[in-house]
Amino acid sequence: MKKLGIYSFLIAAILLTGCSQKNVEMDANAKNSDSTLDKVEGNGAANQEMMNSESMDSASNGIYAMIDGKKVFLESVYFAFDKFDLSPSMREITKSNATKLSAYAGKIKVEGNCDEWGTDEYNYALGLKRAKAVKDALVADGIDSANISLISFGESNPVCTDKNAACWTKNRRAEHRLLP
Repeated sequence: MKKLGIYSFLIAAILLTGCSQKNVEMDANAKNSDSTLDKVEGNGAANQEMMNSESMDSASNGIYAMIDGKKVFLESVYFAFDKFDLSPSMREITKSNATKLSAYAGKIKVEGNCDEWGTDEYNYALGLKRAKAVKDALVADGIDSANISLISFGESNPVCTDKNAACWTKNRRAEHRLLP
């Protein structure tokens, strides 16, 4: 009889708490933000122009880091909506980042991020896939796999909080952090 009471309590608790879930319906701007993504991706020159026109810090298009006594800029890698594969222009950015990171002897953390669309669980998994895609590209370009760790922030680490396609595009990214 005591077991029945415990099971009833557990079932009631599960039913009452449920899962946190967001509305995943989107407007056309969120799904069709490829033109916005193209603006963020560019061919490297667009990101360079953004770097020159904006004050750059760790919450924008990348981070500055000291590697082998030199200040270098490691660009963020951006992804299309609901994707974790690298576009050709983002593959070039990972190649450039790998060249800069080849002189670094410490550990590298790749952080995967998502926009706000989808459940927390889905975005956590997608962020991890994005981080892994960047890690795989860095390894293919000569960075030791043992020196790279992955983390997913899902949607919890936005660089932009406006409710529009341009902002969501900025949040679909992977970033690099250098660890001692």
